[in-house]
Amino acid sequence: MELNWFKSLLYGLISGLADILPISAEAHQILLMKLFGSEGRRDLMDLFIHLAISAALYMSSRKQIVRMARARSLAKVPKRRRRRPLDTNSLMDLSLLKTMLVPVILSFFLFQYTAALQQKMIWIAVLLFVNGLILYIPQFLPTGNRDSRTLSRVEGLLMGLGGALGILPGISPMGCMLSVGSVCGVERGYCLNLAMLMNMAINLGLVVLDVMGLIQYGVDSFSFLILVQYIVTAAAAFGSTMLGVKIMRMLSKNNGYSIFTFYSWSVALFTFILNLMA
Repeated sequence: MELNWFKSLLYGLISGLADILPISAEAHQILLMKLFGSEGRRDLMDLFIHLAISAALYMSSRKQIVRMARARSLAKVPKRRRRRPLDTNSLMDLSLLKTMLVPVILSFFLFQYTAALQQKMIWIAVLLFVNGLILYIPQFLPTGNRDSRTLSRVEGLLMGLGGALGILPGISPMGCMLSVGSVCGVERGYCLNLAMLMNMAINLGLVVLDVMGLIQYGVDSFSFLILVQYIVTAAAAFGSTMLGVKIMRMLSKNNGYSIFTFYSWSVALFTFILNLMA
């Protein structure tokens, strides 16, 4: 069943905001569709939303991406021919990011095995509660100031593994990676920048899955009006993602993200009650 304009707009707004905040976008999408009474696949709408979120994360991280790309290009130039110093910090950031993406990429091959959990509200409630616990732990640890210069490959893999857990509905990849980064003593703002780059890669991976879903299952109904509706929905997701980035950057400079612990637990309780009522 197609969503009307209001439901579609609300879906886009919450999808974009929940994707960047550590509260599990997938769980919120499932809950929204449950409340809307809508069933079936939504590959085309999700494709537009994932593209919009990826674009917002790219815009928010563009300077860092450009620095890493320039450093990588300059590193290929022989030392005697370089006209400017090599940006070793950006190269180390890129190397750490590649390490983090290894478990994230591997997790996509397990996606089909976790898809069944999307239909079980009790498991979503449990995983939302676990997500809250993951966000709660860092507040007991001292803040650190480490970055790629002092982080090991193993710690990079652990941070990436936190992002990979996002394939479970109810677990936020952003929240997991930020919490693992805090445990490893990574500086909060630096960790957030890496998490956004990782999240952009995750959304691009979801774009591929959406396209594969469209190829396999096709589109039930499509018209120019639906296309416009999806474009507006994607624009809402883009705007709410940009808002979420500002919120996360503000929190990274203050007391961190533990405030979302209680939100995750509240949504877990709501999901559990919804499961009892089904």
